[in-house]
Amino acid sequence: MWKYAFLTSYVGSAYCGWQRQNGFPSVQETLEKALARITGETPSVVGSGRTDSGVHAVGQVGHFVLRIKEWDSQILLRALNGLLPSDIQVLSLQSVLIDFHAQRSAIKKQYSYYFQQGPAAIPCLEPYSWWIRKQLDLGAMSQGLSYLLGEHDFKPFQASGSKPGPTIRKIIEADVTFENPGGFLQIHQTGLVRVRVVGSGFLKQMVRGITGTLLQVGEGRRPPECFREILASQNRGEVGPTAPARALWLEKLWYPASFQLAWQVEP
Repeated sequence: MWKYAFLTSYVGSAYCGWQRQNGFPSVQETLEKALARITGETPSVVGSGRTDSGVHAVGQVGHFVLRIKEWDSQILLRALNGLLPSDIQVLSLQSVLIDFHAQRSAIKKQYSYYFQQGPAAIPCLEPYSWWIRKQLDLGAMSQGLSYLLGEHDFKPFQASGSKPGPTIRKIIEADVTFENPGGFLQIHQTGLVRVRVVGSGFLKQMVRGITGTLLQVGEGRRPPECFREILASQNRGEVGPTAPARALWLEKLWYPASFQLAWQVEP
């Protein structure tokens, strides 16, 4: 038995999400089919989490087990990228200890949501961000996020109809920044407001619920203190509209240094 971990990036627009679903293309199933063609086995690919339909990733981590033959990691990586569609690619792949688990071994993960700001939407950025006409108040948004830091019951920010289960999560870092990459974006006075959240884990659509509420704060329609009130009341009705999936990115995961993942430089 040989276990492999991999780092993958994908554009989620054409997929129902990470998780396999009958009748709909998923990132998980696409990876499994490519692996089956290469190895002659039918491995199950396990991801660090189930990104929603339309959500993108630059730092999703997964693992799978092969039982017939041990493969050279670099040969397997090149073969996978040769078969995978251009909107899913594997960035790194390596053999790992058998007790590694992409989801259960993760210490924390980072999501970012990108609002586009400027005189008009830049069409090539629209599939990956959300253009907001009104200038956002980043100070108020930062203050709102501060109420989410620490361990709380985030049930009100969870998607309606979610399966019963624990809803307490810990937000370790949260900030709002204005990103201007320069080039044509600078010429056209356009930039991206990045909402970055690092946590121990996230409920279904939790980040999108937080971001939808944060947009109302940034536009001046609600005070930053509304986050404190939502957590205190546990009232789902006080949460803003769920933000569109297309501007949400799974960017990074952290694992214990003992697993010696090649792409992770921090301890």
